[in-house]
Amino acid sequence: MNLKRNSMMLVFSSMFLLSFGFVLSHGADGDPDVNQKVRNLAAIKKIKETKDISLLYVKGLVCPSCALGIRIKVGKLPFVDSSRYKRGVDMDAKTQLITVALLPGVKADDQSLSLAIIAAGYDPVERYTMQEGKLKSHPFAKVKSSS
Repeated sequence: MNLKRNSMMLVFSSMFLLSFGFVLSHGADGDPDVNQKVRNLAAIKKIKETKDISLLYVKGLVCPSCALGIRIKVGKLPFVDSSRYKRGVDMDAKTQLITVALLPGVKADDQSLSLAIIAAGYDPVERYTMQEGKLKSHPFAKVKSSS
């Protein structure tokens, strides 16, 4: 019985250390191999393929668990179509892009998005749009959370 328990503890400890090492090796800025060019190409593809979205670069988004807090906070905003994706938010930790599904004909409020992302513990950097066939970046103003 003790041997089985010790084996299980060893397995769980090993899994924890491997996970912790993965997070440390990738740092707080996601995949170290992702650069702005890769992010831009992913953004262009997403915007061209999907309607009624707001596409954002969120610094610190490095793993699927990041999705929980962001989904909870952003999914509550009145312009988010929570019937799409998971609570209206899709995330790509590799490129640190989040896609917010918008209700048809409704525009996102950048300040509300920014505050929700900050409240979830992350740093909203910029929002992307396509203008005249080119990707345009709209940096978020630095704001402080009211919480």
